[in-house]
Amino acid sequence: MVKLKYKIWLQDEGRTFGKGVYNLLIGVKNLGSLSEAAKSMGMSYNKAHNLIKNTGKRLGFELLVSKSGGNKGGGSILTQEAEDFIKTYNEFLDECNEALQDIFSKHFKNN
Repeated sequence: MVKLKYKIWLQDEGRTFGKGVYNLLIGVKNLGSLSEAAKSMGMSYNKAHNLIKNTGKRLGFELLVSKSGGNKGGGSILTQEAEDFIKTYNEFLDECNEALQDIFSKHFKNN
């Protein structure tokens, strides 16, 4: 049976925002740490840090607020702009999924 597969990302001059950055931000939100989120994805901290920094520059707003270590350790949280952006991005992807599935079903009824 034929299945629909696709990738969607937002782009300016380079790849700006896609599944990888989205998953990294969700990881930070859930784990409270960029380091832990990167580790859970098999990504180095430096790569994750650069990805977040460059994506924020392209989008025009900071994605994370970091707090330094200490007795309780450091961590990171998403900025309100990042929270709003990933919510909007997720809603956008849901609509894309629905529309693409409808179009796929229309053209490939018997698959």
